[in-house]
Amino acid sequence: MHCDAGREVDVRRERAKFVNKFHGGCVTPRAAQRLAAAPMSATGSWRLWLGFVACLAVVRGVLLAGLIPPLNGPDEPAHFDYVQRLAEDFRLPVPKSVCAGYSLENRFLTATLNEPIKFRPERPMPPLSAFVPPDPDQPSSRATTGCGPASTYPPLYYATAAAAYRLEQHAPYLQRLFAARLASVGWGIVTACFAFLLGIAWSGRVRDGALLGVIIAAQPMMAHLSAVVNNDAAMVAWATGAFAAVALMSREGGSRRAFVLFVISTMAGALSKPLFAFILPILGLAVAVALGPRRIGSWLRSAAALAPAALIFLLWSIHVRTTGNLPSTTTPQPYAEIAAWALAPERLYVIWHKTFWMCWGWLDTWIDDGYYWALALTVSLAVAGFAAAWRRLDARDHTVAWLTLAGSVSMVFGLNGLELVLMRKTGSALIQGRYLLPLFPLQALGLVIGLRALSQRLGAWMDGSWAFAALLLLIDAASVARALVRYYA
Repeated sequence: MHCDAGREVDVRRERAKFVNKFHGGCVTPRAAQRLAAAPMSATGSWRLWLGFVACLAVVRGVLLAGLIPPLNGPDEPAHFDYVQRLAEDFRLPVPKSVCAGYSLENRFLTATLNEPIKFRPERPMPPLSAFVPPDPDQPSSRATTGCGPASTYPPLYYATAAAAYRLEQHAPYLQRLFAARLASVGWGIVTACFAFLLGIAWSGRVRDGALLGVIIAAQPMMAHLSAVVNNDAAMVAWATGAFAAVALMSREGGSRRAFVLFVISTMAGALSKPLFAFILPILGLAVAVALGPRRIGSWLRSAAALAPAALIFLLWSIHVRTTGNLPSTTTPQPYAEIAAWALAPERLYVIWHKTFWMCWGWLDTWIDDGYYWALALTVSLAVAGFAAAWRRLDARDHTVAWLTLAGSVSMVFGLNGLELVLMRKTGSALIQGRYLLPLFPLQALGLVIGLRALSQRLGAWMDGSWAFAALLLLIDAASVARALVRYYA
């Protein structure tokens, strides 16, 4: 027995030497020992915790899918029209961003249940009996070209929603819509499971997997998007998978399974929504750092891993002629006037903080301001934790901090810059806080590290990262309560 224990110590030492060598010597001895030993701590309890995380995502998703009024998610009429076109005709939509191509069923429901409450938070939802659908057996009721704001998106998400729709093809319209929403619930489950993998791959502890799974499943805006028809649900799931693959690379020295997961996740993300392209640079940087930034081979492997996704983006953009489908305004405003409005501090706070965390419906359903201030304080405490314990944190924790900062800043600047260009061309505002959600898995990991470091620095009895998870669950419950009052009181 003592010999076995001695062999285990020797094995851990050899793993530590290998990890540090593989990373170009950039990993501290403490981090290398943690990397080498951590896989042994992931015991059989992971199945129980993974089941808990998945059940949380299922319950939250099904509850919200039935709670949110029909077609009251962000651009849900357009997304569901894409699904209906694919499910009924087995064809992609006509790629035109501006048209009047919705099905008769879609237009009837929008007029009776959606338009009366959209952007009017003081009005409750009309009774479902107000919706009298056209005869679903008539082909003209379901016929649609699918063109609209969602028509130029790749088909991966919509294929899964169309499959769910086909299972209820002969059911009433609302039942088919609910079936398509359940496809989004499925993507929410995938997201939570990838988050669980991310936590375990990073620290080797099952409880950290459960922690990240709970945090991501309970993020109110992510929960909302995983309960309505919207391709953001698939995009966020594959972004989480890509970050989990990077964490596996940092642990396993660029193993084949981590590399395969990364390539599949980035390709699937590219086939989910073009917005995924905004996180490719930070993913490429993360892969190179995980494999050892001092070696040119690491950067070449990172470029090779991203090449399939980049090719998909290029080919799909050529296919749909994205820029040619944008409407143009006849009287473009000067950039100075656009920037003065678009970059106003008050608007940036609403966009990148409030609508990032919770803004349901058609950006018209909010929670009390105190919750947003609590979330802002939590982010500030995590930053303070990094600052106070910087010297005690290892190189991997430093890397997460820098990647989170670089990714967040680059996406915010990139999206704001794109909005300025498109506002001059189209005259319409573009960005919403939910466009930053593909980066949330990395941000959540950074929040966990920062809050935990602050707790340890202060000698607190409770891990601050678990307190953050509890806060999100509280805010999530408040969001559900707000929706109940907003739509049904």
